[in-house]
Amino acid sequence: MRRATRPARSRGPAVTGPVLRTAVPVLLCAGLAVAFIWTRTRALGAAYELAAEQKRHDQLTSMRGQLQLEVEARRSPRVLEAWARRDSRMAPPAPGAVLAAGPRSGAGRAGVDGDGHRPTPAEPLQGRAAAGARDASADAARDVLVPGARMALRGPSRAALGD
Repeated sequence: MRRATRPARSRGPAVTGPVLRTAVPVLLCAGLAVAFIWTRTRALGAAYELAAEQKRHDQLTSMRGQLQLEVEARRSPRVLEAWARRDSRMAPPAPGAVLAAGPRSGAGRAGVDGDGHRPTPAEPLQGRAAAGARDASADAARDVLVPGARMALRGPSRAALGD
């Protein structure tokens, strides 16, 4: 018995070598072109977003300036007084309605809390200023300062004045 033999392959012209030598650079160039176009598109999109944000920043900066002008205008004494009279229905006190507190002895010493004491601010102090005022107060032995705590100042007590 005869063994069946396969027909021999015809080798034909060698096409794969030149095709590969041409296809690889073409595919490489095409990939680089796609990557270049993609990065340019992303950069252009980012530039548009940046321009929009800069425009918004300019608008917000302008609005901030307008608001600062409005706040300064509203803080003026004339505007505050008009607002207090109109909206809050406030008016200056009647003559003689305000009594000045001060030492009973020594007339004409307005603005002094007591003999030998300077006038203190009406608002509370914080930090070092409160510590300095506490040391100067007549009740310094019982005052306790907690860091960051607000402390209202007052003049000497009546017991210290002898009244």
